[in-house]
Amino acid sequence: MAVRGWSRFREQQHLQHIDAASVDSTFSSNPQAREVFGTSSFTRRKRMSPADRRRQITVAAAKIIAAKGFWGMSLQDIADEIGITESALYHYISTKNDLLGMVIEELYDSSAADEYIYGNARGEDRDGHEFFYFPRFCLDNVLFNIKRPEMVKLFSILNAEALNPEHPAHLYFINRQQKFWRQISAMNWVLPEPYRTDINRFRHLWSLSMSAMDGLQLRWLADSSANLVEEWFAYSEELFPENVWEGFSDPSEYGSKDAACLLPKGLQSSKRP
Repeated sequence: MAVRGWSRFREQQHLQHIDAASVDSTFSSNPQAREVFGTSSFTRRKRMSPADRRRQITVAAAKIIAAKGFWGMSLQDIADEIGITESALYHYISTKNDLLGMVIEELYDSSAADEYIYGNARGEDRDGHEFFYFPRFCLDNVLFNIKRPEMVKLFSILNAEALNPEHPAHLYFINRQQKFWRQISAMNWVLPEPYRTDINRFRHLWSLSMSAMDGLQLRWLADSSANLVEEWFAYSEELFPENVWEGFSDPSEYGSKDAACLLPKGLQSSKRP
C-alpha cells in the first residue's frame, strides 16, 4: 500500500520499497521451520527476587509449551529448565493450570503489546477527537509479532490444543474473539464507506483480516525464509485497496491540509442520533 507513514518502517527494518502486488512470494519452495527459541538454558541462579523468579518460570513455561504443547509439558520440565526442584515451583504456582494462565496473561496479552498496537494506530483530528486507523492497527500486529515469534508459536499451539473442551484454555479461546470484538466495536475507527455505517460489514472485515493474519503467521513459522512484513503488505493490497482506503489507513494521512473534523467519518458516528 502506498501509505506515507509506513515508509519509515521499511527504513527502520532495511526493507526496500517494493510494489507488493508485482513481486513473487517470499515463501520458499523448500521451507524449513523457523527457529524461535535458542538452545541455551536459563542462567541458574539460586537466589532471585520472587518477581524475577516468577518471570523466569513463566518464560520457561512458554518455551516448553511452544515445543511440547500444554498436554506434553510437565512441571518437572519447568524445574529442570531453570535449575530448581519441582517442589520449589509450588512457592509460585498452585497448579499446572495456574501456570498456563500466567503465560497467556503476562506474556501474550501484555500491556506492552496493547500500547504498541493500539498506540501507533491512534490519531487526533483538529478538534482533539481521538480516532484509530484499522489498516495501521493490522500492520502494528504484524510488526509487533515479528519481534516475538516464540509467542506466536505458543499462541498457535495453544489455540489448536484448546479446541478440546477439556483443555484448561478452552473457554479462554472461545470467549477471546467475542471479548476482542466488543473492544474493537467500542472504539472510534475512522473508516471509509460502507464500513463506518455498517457495523456488520466492518465486523466481517475485522474477522477476515485477523483470520488472514493468523493463517499467514502459521506459514511464516513453517518457513524461515518468509518475510512476514512484505507478505502482509501484499495481503493489504487486497484487504485495503488504495482507491477505497486512501486517507483512512494511517494517522499520518491526516495533516494540516486535511484539517476537517473527523467525527462524521468515524465508526461511532453511525451510533449517534
